[in-house]
Amino acid sequence: MKETLIKYLSDISSLPDNDKLIIVDCFQEKEISKNDFWIKQGEVSNEFAFVCDGILRVFHEFDGEEITLQFVFPRSFAASLSSLAYNMPSQWNMQALTDCKLLLIEREKHHETMFKYAKALSVYENQFLKAFVNMESRLLSFLHLSAEQRFQKLFYEQPEIFNLVPLKHIASSLGITAETLSRLRKKQFR
Repeated sequence: MKETLIKYLSDISSLPDNDKLIIVDCFQEKEISKNDFWIKQGEVSNEFAFVCDGILRVFHEFDGEEITLQFVFPRSFAASLSSLAYNMPSQWNMQALTDCKLLLIEREKHHETMFKYAKALSVYENQFLKAFVNMESRLLSFLHLSAEQRFQKLFYEQPEIFNLVPLKHIASSLGITAETLSRLRKKQFR
């Protein structure tokens, strides 16, 4: 699994090979079975993850309803940032939609690594900014796009998601019902 993170770091950064090996060695391997949770809402999480294989669903439970925020695919980082940064209970559940292979690094080890390797801090900042831009784009789509436009955007940007993720979770992430998603899909293929 660690080779996946080394390759990813090689693709996105100019970290020296020795630094990559040292940093990646700080991560611990963890496998999570389909439907199991990595993080549960209300619990404090002190880990940052790199998804090597599988798909995580990030969702919030409110009044008995699950609201899907996003999906985390391979070659992506994941964390409950408020929990990780402020040692507070997570507002999110992170559940494996498929069997997952993760590389985890604990908060203290992560901070120690970031301060020890300046180029690693730059990689972390870039990943954090990328996540923020994605969240900002998602928020803007809910402010300015109709349900049908959000569906179209997802369909054109990530068509494979419809083969990988249960439709009820996709509908939740789009802020629509499963029935509306079904109607939009039928309309798309007419």
